[in-house]
Amino acid sequence: MKTLPLWLAALLPLTAAAGDVREDPKVIISAERDSEWNSYRHAYKAAAFFAHYTRSRPLIQAHMQIRPLEANAPLDGLSLHLVGEKTDITIPVDAIGRAELPMLKQAYQDDAVLRLNRQKGNYYFSGRYSIREHADGVYDMAELRAACEQLISAQRESGYRMRLIGKQCQGIKFVYPAGATPEVRTQTGGPSGLLPLVDAHPFEGNSMGIYRVALYRFADWPQQGKIQTVSAPLAIGTLYD
Repeated sequence: MKTLPLWLAALLPLTAAAGDVREDPKVIISAERDSEWNSYRHAYKAAAFFAHYTRSRPLIQAHMQIRPLEANAPLDGLSLHLVGEKTDITIPVDAIGRAELPMLKQAYQDDAVLRLNRQKGNYYFSGRYSIREHADGVYDMAELRAACEQLISAQRESGYRMRLIGKQCQGIKFVYPAGATPEVRTQTGGPSGLLPLVDAHPFEGNSMGIYRVALYRFADWPQQGKIQTVSAPLAIGTLYD
């Protein structure tokens, strides 16, 4: 794995002869070396574009996402540095590569850049719709069906109509790290059950690696009931067929 970009900070003490006026020490910081980066203005406009489609769909959300070019490139430890003439902010990236982009007029005016703490050539910047997570880990089955419909309709309206021709919502993916054994319980009026665990891509398409997924396939369960995630998922995606 490539190392993080290096920041060098060096104090440069100035020696002076007796009686000379001493200058204040200067701090010199090297630029981030060969890091993956993106224009903040571009990301800002993209965030505003996607916000239009989530505003009337309260069950889904949109993020900027860092995606690996190779499936085995790690997503842990990623962060973004938003830097401009008057801007200097660190933006955390979650365990599946998503980041909340701050909408800052000053950074836009600065023509700031988003620098990833990785070298070029392993990751790229994109957008990502997903279903909103619940803090209590409890999800109504009917609401999840509605969330899936909101997400596929947002995708169609925001430019993915051709890719989704003939596709329908078939289920929900509760996404966990590869190799995990989470408990995702169902309650439908009788004894509780467990959602089956499968190894699968976390979202539609195969632009990311394989994760452990608790799969709620609509056809396998009643329309009414609850789902409880005993451990919080990394994200909640959709299943289309």
